[in-house]
Amino acid sequence: MASIGLKKGKYNQIDSKTKKYKALTDSKVPTLPKMIESKFSPEYNSAELYADDAVAESDYSFKKGTLSVVVADDKDTICAELLGNQVSEKNEVTSTVDDTAPEMGFGHIVPKIVDGAKKWKVEFFPRVKFTKITTDRKTRGESVEFATTNMEATVFALQEEMNKLPAGCWEKHQTFDTEAEATKYLDTLLTPATN
Repeated sequence: MASIGLKKGKYNQIDSKTKKYKALTDSKVPTLPKMIESKFSPEYNSAELYADDAVAESDYSFKKGTLSVVVADDKDTICAELLGNQVSEKNEVTSTVDDTAPEMGFGHIVPKIVDGAKKWKVEFFPRVKFTKITTDRKTRGESVEFATTNMEATVFALQEEMNKLPAGCWEKHQTFDTEAEATKYLDTLLTPATN
């Protein structure tokens, strides 16, 4: 199976009081600007206890991970929401040393070819915190070069049950036969649970 694209990066903030994702505006899950690239690098514990000259106990459990996402545009209001910046009524963004990025869920869809058939895989991280957003700027030369925006987030495991996901969950994925099924699944994961 080979991935042949990347689509529909979606997110929703975690409401720490209700232990669910936040209520949606107009029943729409927030979407990142068009995605170009996504990379995930997990970090695992590496501890071993030796006894009687052999490994008696070991721990290789998930510790955290780094999610790097490249998008086509650094849309001000979305970047401000991800980093916890203040946005005025006129959409002026102000960043301060007191800004705190909210924790949120994040997922995207990966189109794939499996045994000659097209499939759509949802990759979902229930608890991430965006730490930085960078965009390189360059003067225009003889030819046009497009600049992209890089977003970096830390992926954590859930500390307790949240939005019907168990404590310890840090990633969830499923593959579907249609893009519509994959989109519905991702939207459901990022929608506040009903009970």
